[in-house]
Amino acid sequence: MRTYLIVVGALLCFLNSACAIDIYGLSYNYFDEMAQTYCASKSDGWVFSLRRDCAGVAPTCNDICASASGEILRTISNQRNKVACFDAFNINKGHNQLRANPANSQPDAGKVSFATYGYGSGGCTWTPNHCGPNYCCCHAF
Repeated sequence: MRTYLIVVGALLCFLNSACAIDIYGLSYNYFDEMAQTYCASKSDGWVFSLRRDCAGVAPTCNDICASASGEILRTISNQRNKVACFDAFNINKGHNQLRANPANSQPDAGKVSFATYGYGSGGCTWTPNHCGPNYCCCHAF
C-alpha cells in the first residue's frame, strides 16, 4: 500500500508542471546547460559557468571565479594553475514558452522565446550586490 501511495503521489506531481520542475530539476539543468554552452562558445580550454545570485548578495564574477578556483582546479585534476573570469551574462528566465517540436515541422517558428545579455569581460567586474549577470564564465589556464 505504501508503494502505491508513493507512485500515485509522484504521478500527481508529474502532472503538475511546477512540482515536476522542482522534483526533476528541469529548469535547474536547462539554464545551467545554457550557461555552460554560452561560456564554452566564448573561450577555448577548460571553461566553467557559475551561478551569480543577482537577487541577493552578489559578489563580482571576478570574486566568484576566484572563490571557486580550488574546486575548479580539483575538477580538472590540477591540469592548470590559475582561474579567472573572462565573461558574464544574464539569462532572462521569464521567457515565452514555445510548443514542443518532436517532428520535422517547427511549431511557433519565428516567435521570440529566450533573451540573453552578454556583458563581455566588463561583466567580471559588475558592481557587487547589484543585479546584472546571473552567470559568470570562468576559465582555467
